[in-house]
Parts: sequence; structure tokens; C-alpha cells
Amino acid sequence: MPAVEHSIFIVCLALVAYVYLGYPVCVWVLSWFAPPEAPRKEHLPNISLIIPAHNEERWIRQKLENTLRLDYPRGRLEVIVASDGSTDRTADFAREFAAHHLQVAEFLERHGKQEMLNLLVPHAAGEILVMTDTHVLLETHSVRRLVEHFADPGVGCVTGQRRCILQPGVSQGAGEGWYWRYETWIKKSESRLHSCLGAHGQLYAVRRSVFPKVEKVGEDFYIPMKVIAATGLRVLFEPDAVAYTPAAATLKIEFERKTRAHVSFLLTIPMLRELMVPWRTRVWWQFVSHHLLRMLVPFALVGLAAMLCVLARTSRVLLCVAAAQVVFYSLAAVGFLLALRDIRVKLFYVPFYFTFANLAVACALLRWPRGKYDYAWNRTERIPISG
Repeated sequence: MPAVEHSIFIVCLALVAYVYLGYPVCVWVLSWFAPPEAPRKEHLPNISLIIPAHNEERWIRQKLENTLRLDYPRGRLEVIVASDGSTDRTADFAREFAAHHLQVAEFLERHGKQEMLNLLVPHAAGEILVMTDTHVLLETHSVRRLVEHFADPGVGCVTGQRRCILQPGVSQGAGEGWYWRYETWIKKSESRLHSCLGAHGQLYAVRRSVFPKVEKVGEDFYIPMKVIAATGLRVLFEPDAVAYTPAAATLKIEFERKTRAHVSFLLTIPMLRELMVPWRTRVWWQFVSHHLLRMLVPFALVGLAAMLCVLARTSRVLLCVAAAQVVFYSLAAVGFLLALRDIRVKLFYVPFYFTFANLAVACALLRWPRGKYDYAWNRTERIPISG
């Protein structure tokens, strides 16, 4: 058996297995040895709930009606709709709710979500800042569950749980929902161990006193990670703070969203160098394993396929592995064809979405050298929630 090809095969296989199975299992096991959390107690600080919006007339009324149903004392809840250069009736529709003490911050020129937050946060009244998207519907208790954690002064940020709404005839939601259930399992374990890495942009909260200046990258990853890097405070995951989001309107749109997110992460790496230094932070292993190594998986998958082409004839075991790989990608191809017809079958969707997600990483790696990120944020078109 050729030694070099065999070594490359083992390294590639080990990387993929560690990233998607080894690390999640390790962090899950270690999390059970972490000190137990202190008993939860009611904590109702003054909060500012910020809803960034750009041309969201389709969603804003539904969002604000949902916001008014939140189980949180009205006297301690400041709601700010931040209209970022909207050219439709987003701001006008938001002003219809002025009687409910809702504020509309209307920016006539488009700044991008990051710069808009930099302008808004110094004027927000809340001790805790809660960020949520316009297309997201929250459980009535979600915000209350989120901010309870801030009774602990060692907590700097808390993220809620994102749930994808599966709707009839919307095939892309099946893979998206499966992926987020997997990520939720990892976040729960990371949170118990010390901190989860990043937040769900659909719903997260930050202690105002440690809110960083937001750079022109994806803020829902940069903000919590900068809180850890700069202050050492924890970032927690609260599974009861649920944010429901509809699936992306098309697979093409979902692919572009994933690619943009990965480009943003790659551009963020130089801003978070301290998170890769073991003696500077407790989360370095998590950061490297969960995020950095995942960027290498597309190379490993190509390496696996190439080496199996060479090695399959040298061993029956490797011939079976090569055959299994062909079957896996065949299932992925069928899953793609079914997705084009709005049909979802789990047998095909898991291999399809795995391949889909790693193609988005590969595409991001090709875009990354250009050093560009659309910080003005293009809204991800989503299927309206039916019923």
C-alpha cells in the first residue's frame, strides 16, 4: 500500500471524523463534569430590544404584534425598530405602534447593521441589549428566559435557540432544521462547559457595559466572541428562549446565506487572534475545533475522494469505503434533485445537506482572498409563515 497516499487518507478521514463527531462527543462528555449551574432566579433588568430592519414591510407588523405579546414588564422594556435606509413603508408601519411606547430610529441612508448598532447602542436605555430579526417570531417567555442569566455577573452574552419552521412544500427547511438541531446539541454542551461560540442572530442578548464596537463582519458571531476575548465573561445558550424562523425561500438563497456567513467568519479570524492562544482564553480548543478546523473539511473531503481512487484496489476494506463514499454522494445527488421538486426525504437530505454545507464553505474559501464582505447585509428571503 503506498505509504504517502495512505497517510493522506488517514489524516483526511481523521479530520472529518473529529470535526463532525469527535469534537461534539468530546465536548458533550466534558460538559457533564463542569460545575452545576446556580439555581435560576427571577431577574428583570431594564432591557432594550433592538429590531434592525431594511425594507421589511412584509414582516414588520407581524413582528411587532409578536413583540407586544412578550411576557416582560412594559416599564422595563424599550423596543427600538431601526430602519436602515428602507425605501418601502417599514418605518411607517412601525410608527403605527407608537402608542405602545415603541421607538422608530429611521436612518435615511443605509449604514449596514454593524454601523447602525454602533450608532444606536450608546443611546439605548437598557442595561441588557436584546437583538432580534424582523422575520422571527418569539415565544412569549423567550426574552424573560434569556435575561435571567444576567443575574450572574460572570455572564456577558446569552443566545436563544433558533428553530426552523417546516412548512408544506418547502423542502430546504428539512435540511436546515436538521443542521440546526445538530448545532443546538453542540451549543448546549459548549455552554455547560464554559461558553458557546457565537450567537443565533435571530435572538441574543448582551450586557450593555461590555458591548464592543462592532466591526464590519457578521455581528452575531463577532459580538459574543469579542465579549469572551476582551472580558473573559461567559456566553451561554438558553434553549427555552425560542426564536422561530421560516426556511429560506430557495436553496440558492440558503446557499448564499451560508457562504456569506463563512466569508464573514474567515474575515473575523484576525480580529479574534487571542481566542487561538491557550493561555489567553478557556475556549481556544472549542474555537479551533468547532470553527477553524471546519473550514478545512472541504479540502479533506477532496483528499479522501482522491486517495480512495488510488487505494481502493489495494485493500478490500478500502474498496468498501470507496463504495460507501459513492453511495453517500449518490444519495446527496438524489436529495438535490428532490429538493428542486420541493420533496424532502430524510434518507437523502442528510447526505445532501452535509454536501451542500461543505460546498458553501468551499465557495467561501474562494471568495475570502478578495477580503470583501457585504456589511450592509442582504436580507435572506424567507417563506412567509402560514397559519
